[in-house]
Amino acid sequence: MMAKKKKVAAKKNLAAANGYDAVESSGKRRAASSVLKHEDEVLDARKRRVMTGGMSGLYRNFSMVSWAVRKHLDYNSAYRFQVHTEDQAFNEELESLMGQWSRPATCDASGRMTLAQIIRTSESRRVLDGDCFWVKLNRGSLSVAEGDRIQNPPKNETGEDWYNGVQVNRDGRPIRYGLYNRTRRSGYEFARTLRAENVIPIIGYDRFDQQRGISPLACAYNSFADLYEGVDYALAKMKVEQLFALVIQSTSGSGTGEYSRNGDGTYDVDFGRGPVKLELDNDDEAKFLTSDNPGSNTQDFIQLVLSMAIKALDLPQNFADESRTNFFGSRAAWMLYDRSCESKRSIMLEALRKMTIWKFQDWIRRGELTLPAGMTVNDIAFEWVHVGMPWWDPSKEIEADVMAISAGLDNPFRIVKERGRGSFEDNLKQIARANELAESLGVELSFNVSAAPEEDMTSEEWDTEEEESDEDEVEE
Repeated sequence: MMAKKKKVAAKKNLAAANGYDAVESSGKRRAASSVLKHEDEVLDARKRRVMTGGMSGLYRNFSMVSWAVRKHLDYNSAYRFQVHTEDQAFNEELESLMGQWSRPATCDASGRMTLAQIIRTSESRRVLDGDCFWVKLNRGSLSVAEGDRIQNPPKNETGEDWYNGVQVNRDGRPIRYGLYNRTRRSGYEFARTLRAENVIPIIGYDRFDQQRGISPLACAYNSFADLYEGVDYALAKMKVEQLFALVIQSTSGSGTGEYSRNGDGTYDVDFGRGPVKLELDNDDEAKFLTSDNPGSNTQDFIQLVLSMAIKALDLPQNFADESRTNFFGSRAAWMLYDRSCESKRSIMLEALRKMTIWKFQDWIRRGELTLPAGMTVNDIAFEWVHVGMPWWDPSKEIEADVMAISAGLDNPFRIVKERGRGSFEDNLKQIARANELAESLGVELSFNVSAAPEEDMTSEEWDTEEEESDEDEVEE
């Protein structure tokens, strides 16, 4: 029997040596699953509602979750519209038209949000729910449907492929969406199906076999939920401890001190009158009930779990606790985080591109926009520019930017965009306007940066300077 077990173990070891350890069940850990499904079957409609409700609850009640989402939005939801055709007058006209449409009364079907607010809130729902949908209306405004309102119609036609509210063709391309309205008591009422060309989905895909988005916070949900409950328990324990101020242990003797025993053998001690000196009987002991709550180990573990949880959004730990690093460490962490945001921004940028082309066509149809002769919609060079970060150390970084431009390693257009300083063309126009105004008022402007004044030297530095000067004269 023992020999047989050794042979079986030897075969397993040989198989592991000639293959992948990940597929071998050793009994030391949970075996990997061999079930592979369409992602929309892994997170079906029921599970999707559970996750959406859970994430929304944490966002409402746990400050760290709401902070993490807001910090993500600060870097991934602020954009400016710019047009770059050769016709400057047309560029200004189109940018002004977009600015007017971006007001609540025109861009939002409900008339409540500006376009900037729609973008930020949509990105927030994408992070929490997994996706969000812009519905293009005939009157030229947007109606926004949160992810839980997209569901399969009540009765599917024979042969139709629906995945959590999305009907697809043989190639997996969306054809229609099932739209529901909310009713009271957390219910839903089917509204209509939407043609895919009238919907702009805001979804970050992780798989090819996937139609609906999944919250990037899904992998951190349990950690955040445990932290939320753990902090509440720690606070509750701390409150309970405040109710028990003093513990007196009595073993023998009779009361002879300032505070004598009562008839039932207990002490009455009043701390409300100020400092108290206790003179107890022999072998009696008085102590305050305290504990290290939460202990240093617990605090460190909470920070570790929090650090792992916010990594779901690629946020560095020093964003939550600035004291954990210095200036250079903070800047390095920000640079790495900013690089990770490029793929996240591309999701919203694609939605904005589709929305902008739709608005161009809508304005032309309504007669609000006239293209220059020979130009088509596809010829309009435009972009939505992410609002970048300003300089951390302006004097040094501006000098470095100028050196990069002089060496041909960068250009002023890109630097202005990355720093969030508008557009290079507009900046030049405003400088020219400022010069014209100053000249008309007889004021001379100078934008040249003068050298910084030398700092006053101490008396010891002056003595050293004079001694070196005298030595030079003697040598000559």
